[in-house]
Amino acid sequence: MRRLHRVAAAGLIALSAVATAQGPRLALLEKVLPGSWALHEIGAAGGNRAICVRDPGMLVQVHHVSAACNRILVSEGPRTLTVQYTCPGQGHGRTTITVENPNLLRIQTQGLAGGAPFDVDYEARRGGECR
Repeated sequence: MRRLHRVAAAGLIALSAVATAQGPRLALLEKVLPGSWALHEIGAAGGNRAICVRDPGMLVQVHHVSAACNRILVSEGPRTLTVQYTCPGQGHGRTTITVENPNLLRIQTQGLAGGAPFDVDYEARRGGECR
């Protein structure tokens, strides 16, 4: 039983390490509220992609949400930031986030995920608390 507890604890530690990206403090994202967010691909027909955002920093890597990635802050201004990130063995990306207000963002992201390129612009709207 004791061994089972150690294995479970190691699993929780590993899971939290994967969810935490390594890199610079992104001060602009401190203005963004956590919660339920709907991502709508600008110019595409179809529905929204719903995600639960506990850490607004995860919006930097929407195509690598659960990956442990290393980040480099390229630029940060009063309303916009650009981050480049690399996820060993999983791909990389470059994302620019513009904060319209704490509940409305524009996310422009491009890179490589799962061996395929992506280049997407999203409008992200906060819908409330995560369920």
